[in-house]
Amino acid sequence: MSTPTIIITGASQGLGAAMAQVAAARGAQVVLAARSEVGLDAQRRKIEQLGGAALAVTADITRPDDCRRIVDGALRAYGKVDALINNAATIEPLAGVADLRVEDWSYQMAVNVFGPLMLSQLAIPHLRRTRGRIVNVTSQGADIVIPGASAYGASKAALNRLSKTLAAEEPDIAVLLFVPGEVDTAMQAVIREKGKGQTPDEIHQFFVDLHEQGQLLPPQTPAQAGVALALDAPHAWSGEVLQWDDERVQQLVGSL
Repeated sequence: MSTPTIIITGASQGLGAAMAQVAAARGAQVVLAARSEVGLDAQRRKIEQLGGAALAVTADITRPDDCRRIVDGALRAYGKVDALINNAATIEPLAGVADLRVEDWSYQMAVNVFGPLMLSQLAIPHLRRTRGRIVNVTSQGADIVIPGASAYGASKAALNRLSKTLAAEEPDIAVLLFVPGEVDTAMQAVIREKGKGQTPDEIHQFFVDLHEQGQLLPPQTPAQAGVALALDAPHAWSGEVLQWDDERVQQLVGSL
């Protein structure tokens, strides 16, 4: 029972997959959740081939029953939950406020806010027992105005407020907001491919330049920080927004 169990959403690719690999390498039992069954199975096999323990749960976090299956699957397989990393998110569609439909706002809120909310609610009773941690992956977009990405920014701002409130309400659980930086993921590809004409030219070019100049972080780099927070962040940090390269976070990475 001393082996930690971590649930990670959006774990079929990108940052989520990288955090799952890092967590398994650190000795954790990993519950992988995402919509892509093929992607999840590939990640599960990769972890198992390296000697780790992983459970893949194909799920859509906008659906309450799927969220319950994720948490119930972790309990059936491993008997407890020590950490929940709410990583799954969407930035689509990109459009100005005048053109973005309410349905589009609803979808981004469902993925970026209500999914983490439902999973947190389901995990809280178990995390209280283990004095565990919730790591909500957020973005600088919560504080920086990005024309064309209003729903995304609003959803991340809502996630930040939700997390800070939960941290105040749950003294036995560390609730942390994790900013991974500009990472080479599918979301960055969406911005480059679909952002032209939806965001100002200079903003679109900024993201194109990050990619072309090789300035995007490989997922494994911030993944180390995200897993360190999930496994060992001091409860005194609960409610904080933590950048991946924060000196304290990097010291935590080095100590694991």
